[in-house]
Formats: sequence, C-alpha cells, structure tokens
Amino acid sequence: MSGAPSIAGEHGLRLRVFGAPSFVGEGADAATELLALPKRLALLVYLSASPSRGFRQRDDLVALLWPESETSRARNSLRQSLHLLRKCLPPGAVIARGSRDVALRDDSLTLDSELFESHLDHGREAEALSLYQGDFLEGCHLADSPGFEEWTETERTRLRRRAVRGAMTVARHLARDGDLASAGNWARFTTQHAPLDEGVLDEAIDVLQGIGDRTGAAALHAAAVSRFRAELGLTIAPLPTTHSRPLALVGSSRPAEARPDDPVSASTRRPSSPAIIRARVVSPAVRRQYLLARGYSAQRSPATIGLAIETFEKVLKEAPHYAEAHSGLAFALAQATVYVGYPGVDTWPRVREHATTAIRLDATLGEAHTMLAQATLCHDYDWTSAERMYRRAIALNPLSDIPCQSFALYLLCASGRTEEALAVLDRARDAMPTSPGLSSFFAMTCIYGRQFARGHDEAEALVQMQPDYAQAHWVHGLALEGLGRPHDAIVAFEIGLSLTSGSSLMLSQLGRACARAGQGARARSILDQLDARNEKAGPAAYYRAEILATLGDARAAIEQLHLAYRQRNSLLIFAGVMPGLDPLRDDARLLRRIGIRNLDPRGERPMLPPSLVTRTGR
Repeated sequence: MSGAPSIAGEHGLRLRVFGAPSFVGEGADAATELLALPKRLALLVYLSASPSRGFRQRDDLVALLWPESETSRARNSLRQSLHLLRKCLPPGAVIARGSRDVALRDDSLTLDSELFESHLDHGREAEALSLYQGDFLEGCHLADSPGFEEWTETERTRLRRRAVRGAMTVARHLARDGDLASAGNWARFTTQHAPLDEGVLDEAIDVLQGIGDRTGAAALHAAAVSRFRAELGLTIAPLPTTHSRPLALVGSSRPAEARPDDPVSASTRRPSSPAIIRARVVSPAVRRQYLLARGYSAQRSPATIGLAIETFEKVLKEAPHYAEAHSGLAFALAQATVYVGYPGVDTWPRVREHATTAIRLDATLGEAHTMLAQATLCHDYDWTSAERMYRRAIALNPLSDIPCQSFALYLLCASGRTEEALAVLDRARDAMPTSPGLSSFFAMTCIYGRQFARGHDEAEALVQMQPDYAQAHWVHGLALEGLGRPHDAIVAFEIGLSLTSGSSLMLSQLGRACARAGQGARARSILDQLDARNEKAGPAAYYRAEILATLGDARAAIEQLHLAYRQRNSLLIFAGVMPGLDPLRDDARLLRRIGIRNLDPRGERPMLPPSLVTRTGR
C-alpha cells in the first residue's frame, strides 16, 4: 500500500528486538556495548518502544527498573544509565526536560518492532514477517524488575498475536494466488506461534483443507488434540470433513456479512440442529443470583458494575460450568474498564478467559463471541479480527442487544463508520424496543459522528423515559456540549454524578464541561479531585486527557493518552472520534500503533491522521 508513514531513523542505527537483541546500521559498533548491560538495554528499549516516544518521568523509570533499590541509589543508577546511552547512541539521542523528564529523539534509533507494526498497519504483511525472527526480547529477563518483566511480556504477547494474524493473511493470499506450498507453511507458522488458540487452529486447518492438503490438516488437528488435552485438559471439536468455504473467498477482504459461516474457533462451529431450549443444570437460588447480576450489569452505572462482578463470581463458585454466567462476567468486566477503574492491561485477559470458557461450554452464545471480539479490539487493537468475531456473534444471536451495541459503537463508530453503526442500532431497536442501552448507544454514536442535534433528541427522549438511568444523562450532557451549550451540559453531568454516587466517570465529564464553559478554576479543581483518587486506569485515566486538552494543555493531555495506552484503556478506542480531543487534532501525536481513525475537524471524512508519526524531539 502506498502512502505509508515513514519511520524516522529507518536507515540509521537500528535495534533488532525480535529474537536476541542486536544493533545494525550506522553507529552499531558503539551501541553494541549496551547488549552486555541488561538494565541499560532495558532502559533503551523501554524509551524507544513507548508510544510516540513521549517524555517519561525519571521517578517512573526508577520504579520500573530499580524497584528494590534505595531511592538515592536507584536515581544514581538511572543517571549512570542515561550517561551511557548518551555515550553509545548518536549525539543528542537522549533529551531531558528539566530535571524530571527524559525521552529519546525519534531520529536516533529505530526498533525493528516499529517497522514491523508500520508494515502491518499498511497491509505489507510479508515485509513485516521478514522482520519477525523470534519473540520480542527473546531470552531477556530482569528478575529484579517485575514491572519491566510484565511490560515486556505484554508487548511480547501483543506482537506475537500481530505476527500470527499477519501470517494468516499471507497464507490466505498465497492460497488465493496458487502458491499452495507457501500457504501451507504460513498456516503452520500460525499454530506454532499460537499453539493453544483454537481460533488460530481452526483457521489454519481451513487454509490447509482449502488448498487440498487434507493430510496436513489432519496432522495439525491430531497434534492439537494431544496438546490441548495435555496442557489444558480440554477436548477440542472433531476435524471437519469438508472445507468451510470456497477457496475463492480465502484471503478475501470483503465484509464478513458475506461469509456468515466463517469459523472463529474449533469450538464455535454451530451444531447442525441446535436445541431451541438449552436447560442449565443450576439451582433456583443460583439462577436468581445470576439474574440479579444481570440486573446490576444492565444499569450500566459505575454504582452497580462492581456488584455485578461480585455476584457473577459468587454464581460461578456454585456453578462453574454455567456458560451464561461466564459470558455475563466477561461483559461486566469489560464494562468495568469503562465505568470504573479496572485497568485494561489486567482486565482484558480475564474477559478473554471467561468468554472463551463460555464458548467452550456453549458455542452458540453470541454475547461470549462479542466479548472475545471486544477484548481483541481493546487489548490487541486487531480491528480486522474483531470485526470478523463481531459479525459471527450477531449471526449467532441477531436478537441480542449486547453484540449489536458493542459492534456498532466500539468498532463501527470508533472507526468513523457512523452511518453503518446507526443502521445496526436502528435494526436492533426495531427488534428490541425495550432495551435502553441500544438507545443510549445510538445517541452516543450520533455524538461521536458529529450529529449533535440528532444525538440530543435521542438522549432527551431517553432521559424523559428513564430519568434514573445514569447513562442517559451522560449522553445528554455530551450532546449539549456538542451543541455549544456547556452550561446545560454541566447540569446534566451533575445529575449523573448524583445518580452514580460521585463516580469518576461523571466527575470527569463535569470537569471537561466546566473547562468548555470557561470555568477553568472549577475544571482544575476537578482535576485535583481525580488526582486525589489516584486511579491509574478507567475513565479518570482517559478523560483527564480531554479536560487537559480543553484547558489548552496539549502536552499534558498527550502524555495522559500515553499512560492510557500503556494500561490498554478501552476508551482509547474512541480517541479518533471523541469530540473531547478535538483541540488536539492539529497536533495529534496520538498512538499510531493501534490503527485508530481520526476525524477531520472540518467535516466528517474518516482519515488516518498523518500526524500520528509525529514524535517528541522533532
């Protein structure tokens, strides 16, 4: 694909981080000294791989790499490490901002992981995979720095998933083009790098069967049967006897609605004659607790999400094979990343775990497939795979509100496909007119699509119908802000704040509205209140950026977005369309790695912002 953003420093010094680290290019001899010094190398990689290479606080670096050391000794270790980086890297590579912050210039060093992701983001999967010579920082460990180990493992897993998705795309393209041997090799590559992922196994088998390699497909399946039984104690579905779709569709980029039978995993094949009623063997008391948890979750309020999670967990202690309870807990956990301060980096793996368990127990649960899609989107930023999963979920349960809501808002709306999202929600509202969540998501989609008057009408009607529904006041306030009525928005958010017992979600909305209304002192007071709560994740962690942007503090806003990225904050998915970030659009050093779409502030044309490649130090 043409028009790909260039990576500064691509032809200068480069650090290979896939497999064993090594330096190549101009200045490699001087930099090689760092390979024998694990902490110095870790510092360099962390500064280089952090989103947009923004400034990092020295105290955060000390806590990450020298957590057990006495403070003065740890700070001295950081100073010595930075001195060595300055010595080994090109002149001016390490830059400081006062005595507090430090960063790496964008033109001083390129990681091959940056090139890898840039290639993937622009459809050059083969070029990306040529760089993938092993796991991220393979064999590199810092036993005395658990924070760095956790960050490394998160990046390692994320990049490995991206490599697997890229390899599957290459396999399908090669199959379509007639290079059957290479297609088979890349299909096997995916299962080697995702050995316990049933979805990957299913797709690899699909490719092998599609190219006529039924023997290879059978061998792949037989090995997986043994592997899943030995490592997970699970039995996977039998090998299908026929190819799931014509080979001509392999590698197709057409919307998934043209292929409703596209398999997601070996556990998701629909039975030939599914039972209309599936009785769950649970006690009446357990079922009542399950329904209570669903009621808490349905309120979509910061005041009730925690109760939903707690109640679902009680249900699963009594009935660990209750598929709907696993699915419900996955949904409530996903809600907690938006409404309360659950960090996405910890929560999305739990969402995926419970969604996968629900699918294994009952492959027809569309909600479980939806939560798997949402985790794939919000944790892995894999938009293509997420869309396929969403469409599978809706095909399974077309009359379930949760798949329609999540698909429309999180994927379609967040990527600038406003009219598609509204069409999905309108069809769902026709079929499920009593679901308030559908109407609130419809209003929110209008607002994010800059259709403020339409969103206001929908939100106002919802407030009149359900005056105690907290989300209705949230979207009502958003619409009023969009219409240029921030003082009225303040009133709406204050009602929401009261209904949610002073939640950070509503408090942060109030702070942004105050900033927009010219009440700067009150907005900064609210920022202080949010800071005092010390919430490193959830709505406070994201919406602080919008308050800061509205107050005109672009630098602090962007640094807050960097923190949100590190936490896999689910609200970051909407960074390309949320009006609250409009003050940053002309200098949107947002996160180029997640493939978000920006919205042209002069209209409604979705676009990839060219400023996504802008970095500190330019």
